[in-house]
Amino acid sequence: MRNRFFQTVYTLMIALVMIGCNKGNDPTPNNPEEPSEYLACVPELDELTLDIATWNIQFYAASDFQRQQVREIVETLNADIIALQEITNQTDFDELVADLEGWQGVFSRTGDLNLAYLYKTSEVSMGSLTQLFLGEFDPFPRAAALVEATHVNGTRVSLINIHLKCCGGDNNIARRAAASTMLEEYVDQNLPSEKVIILGDFNDYIYSAKNDPVTFQNFLDASDDYQFVDMEMAKDTANFSYPGWPSHIDHVLVTDELFNQVASTQTLLLNACSDSYEISVSDHLPVMVSLSK
Repeated sequence: MRNRFFQTVYTLMIALVMIGCNKGNDPTPNNPEEPSEYLACVPELDELTLDIATWNIQFYAASDFQRQQVREIVETLNADIIALQEITNQTDFDELVADLEGWQGVFSRTGDLNLAYLYKTSEVSMGSLTQLFLGEFDPFPRAAALVEATHVNGTRVSLINIHLKCCGGDNNIARRAAASTMLEEYVDQNLPSEKVIILGDFNDYIYSAKNDPVTFQNFLDASDDYQFVDMEMAKDTANFSYPGWPSHIDHVLVTDELFNQVASTQTLLLNACSDSYEISVSDHLPVMVSLSK
């Protein structure tokens, strides 16, 4: 969990770097004929599994270099669905989708930091988007984005993409805790027998080695019905999704209908393959779950 002051300073520094990239200071892009530099940092995926990632792409699209890198990462990873956070406007997102052959996108306008989904059309069909908790700004500064997706292996899931309030302080923690309770109540009441995945930037941890109170304790207490499938990453500093702090704040939470289908979960350590990733692409790393049939 991030301290408000230091996170604000860090964010401003990153924003200035990215703005600088727009003025012609971009690192040299990879030769498109050469293998991607990220190839060694993504898993080999099986088309029989439904592979779903969550990724906060910081202030996308802050620079031309970031655009190029995001496209390269999406194409190299080749997941089936990517839930995105921090998309600054729909025009940039639509241009990304247009540049990705075989992909479509769904955009959720929530203000200056929007949510979206990318999905691979050869393996996934996706329904229309529903915004949840509109007007509930205190727990949800950005409305949650619900879609239903079906994979060619027959798995159908309801996805809820979230980006909760950031930073430390009792008020911000209380806002995230309220959002957690509201999410549980929504799923229990409206999707009681569906295969549900809540994923995104939760902006808080799910595990404390010091036994500190955990904001999403309601889900941890309901372990027969819900499971954070990224719990092992949350216990391992080397696999934290927010390495600059460091902390693990990007999560994948599934309902019991999916417990037996979770084949693997991992943080994609893209920063290990590119020295410029954390400065010029994003301060978050993607977290991905693979579901068997």
